[in-house]
Amino acid sequence: MNAFNVETIRSIAKSLGRFLAIAGIVALGCGFYAGLRMSGPDMRIAADRFYDGTNLYDVRVLSSLGFDDAQVDALKQIEGVEAVMPAKSTDVMTMMGTDQYAVRVSTFDADAARSSTCEDGNTVESSDDAYLNRLVLADGRWPQSAGECLLSADRVMVSPINLGDKVDVLYGSQSLDEVLERTTFTVVGLVHSSSYASAVTQGSTTLGSGKIEQFMFVTDDSFDADCPYTELFVTVQGAHDKFSGSSSYEDVVGKVVSKIEEQAPALANSRLESIKRDAHAEIDDEAQEYEDKKAE
Repeated sequence: MNAFNVETIRSIAKSLGRFLAIAGIVALGCGFYAGLRMSGPDMRIAADRFYDGTNLYDVRVLSSLGFDDAQVDALKQIEGVEAVMPAKSTDVMTMMGTDQYAVRVSTFDADAARSSTCEDGNTVESSDDAYLNRLVLADGRWPQSAGECLLSADRVMVSPINLGDKVDVLYGSQSLDEVLERTTFTVVGLVHSSSYASAVTQGSTTLGSGKIEQFMFVTDDSFDADCPYTELFVTVQGAHDKFSGSSSYEDVVGKVVSKIEEQAPALANSRLESIKRDAHAEIDDEAQEYEDKKAE
């Protein structure tokens, strides 16, 4: 044993307590650093599992003219598109208890949700492959009819939200006369949604403070039957097997996005022609009614 090793052993032996304290601090620091290094990858892995388990959309298609079934069918024919789920949504200011909140109201596939199962709180099993953005029911039940709704179980509200509470719609970012069938909803369930992974940031709006403060899911019959779809959710073939956010995922989805963008003018023209046909049909009906009344 050389002199250096002898001196090291003597130093440790003379101040064993201080040596153990320093060793403990070093070990704690290494463990803390390792935990920080792994928290990011672990969170991304957990998010990817949640996205896959709830069949989260890969592409969200929007239009200022809205969509009808013709555009939905056309989008399904684009190469690489796996499934398309249309939805209706609108932003509203609501009164919950004594507080006002900016809320995004959206439809969901209530029939598919009621027949789905979720055993682990993350993976929603459904026989309907076109059921996207699957909700995880945390408390309560699924809505059965117009006027019943689901709210976020993750959002921390000024006043706690309970099952059976009322949500009163005050006004919206657009006229609600031809959008919503109801202006009062009853909370029948609380859900987790992979579409709103953050409990803090849930999107922007032109109402209130400019931030969506809560999301609400309702059945299709809570919206006016003539209200067009406002958004189309699309899944891409092969994207489910890729890690969310990875370059390979972006490559697979990006190819389909390019094809959708190429078809965008045709989709918009199709929708415009549909609006014109409906308008002309309404004018013809009114004109005929006028002629009938005039003849009388």
